[in-house]
Amino acid sequence: MDKPKSATIVTGGGRGIGRAIAKRMARECGAILVGRTEEDLRSAVAEIETGGSEATYVVGDVRDTAVAAQAVAAAEKRGWEVRNLVCNAGIGKGGPTETFDPELWKTIMDVNVNGAFNFVRACLPGMLKRGRGNIVLMSSMAGLKGNSRIAAYNASKHALVGFARSLAVEHGKRGIVAVPICPGFVAGEMTDRTIHGMAERRGLTEEEARDRVARQNPQHRIMPPEEVAEAVAFVCSGLVPSLSGSPLVLGGGE
Repeated sequence: MDKPKSATIVTGGGRGIGRAIAKRMARECGAILVGRTEEDLRSAVAEIETGGSEATYVVGDVRDTAVAAQAVAAAEKRGWEVRNLVCNAGIGKGGPTETFDPELWKTIMDVNVNGAFNFVRACLPGMLKRGRGNIVLMSSMAGLKGNSRIAAYNASKHALVGFARSLAVEHGKRGIVAVPICPGFVAGEMTDRTIHGMAERRGLTEEEARDRVARQNPQHRIMPPEEVAEAVAFVCSGLVPSLSGSPLVLGGGE
């Protein structure tokens, strides 16, 4: 009997960084994309399959524990073992802390932190049974330092770093590698919103604001999502298990 094919679950896999990660990981194994917009997911899977790789998708909100179970079941239905989990789904909203909406704070924590927990909890039993598994928690440079006007986002990304460190200590002896990846600004919708907000607050043109954001990286550029995807693939290659628990910083020296 053939060995089951390995698979990677990617949350927030329909667009942006998640889509780039799903495309990259599909070159190595089957990919299960999870997201809230079926049109994006269907398009991403079609793109992956056009390239000759295998993928499927699950539509749902990461805050729902049932969605995590469905993603694992989707892999099992195809005879795939979930070898890698990439918790990428996340949201970020900013504003002065003293006037920040408490419900929005809860939503950010629920999606960014609790959503990751739901998928880790769903995938860990199988990984532990097989004695191997890679878990990538998509944090941020904002998970390593403080920033003005994004306290909720900062707190959620710091939490993911702590979560990965705890997983590394708890299950390192059982073959589990857990790495928080911490990129700086990555090209995509979230960075575009940051640029637009900066332009409005400071009376800049969009081009001026984009340049200021880019210059926060010592390389004076906004990172393409494909670079983050390569970092994820490196972690999931299993070549350096001692990375477990250590933030993998993609900041160009920042």
